[in-house]
Amino acid sequence: MKVPFKSVGISTFVHATESEKKLRNTLKSLLPDEIKIEKEEAEGHFGEPIFILSADFQRRPYLREFWNQILEKLVENERRWLEKNAIERIGDDCRLYLRFDKQTAVSEDKLKIADTDDVIHVRINISAYPAKRKIAIEKMKKFIEDGLKRE
Repeated sequence: MKVPFKSVGISTFVHATESEKKLRNTLKSLLPDEIKIEKEEAEGHFGEPIFILSADFQRRPYLREFWNQILEKLVENERRWLEKNAIERIGDDCRLYLRFDKQTAVSEDKLKIADTDDVIHVRINISAYPAKRKIAIEKMKKFIEDGLKRE
């Protein structure tokens, strides 16, 4: 089955105490080579400078490659968690929202689902016509039943 996605957005914050190079390399390891990472400057809660690294893409071969990287890098039990809980992470905007622990991604080159603030944010826009959460959920359920397949 084809991945039921039409676009992906990925982002993370780089705080003053973190290595931008390491975080950039971590994001690059998830993305197709052709995808460029954008850098935006922002201000933290206490006025300190922070950067936001992000990328957005929508071409089907890139979506497939990205999904394969996600599945390959998930730590052992996270794939089962994803199969059981992905539906709950779909918003009314037909997007699947995932958060991966940033420190695990950088230090171990693995992905672990997280509910903390120090994360890599992933927004996957599910192809749902018409664009309704119920339809997005049905598409994702079918994809999960097929085993979250790599292509």
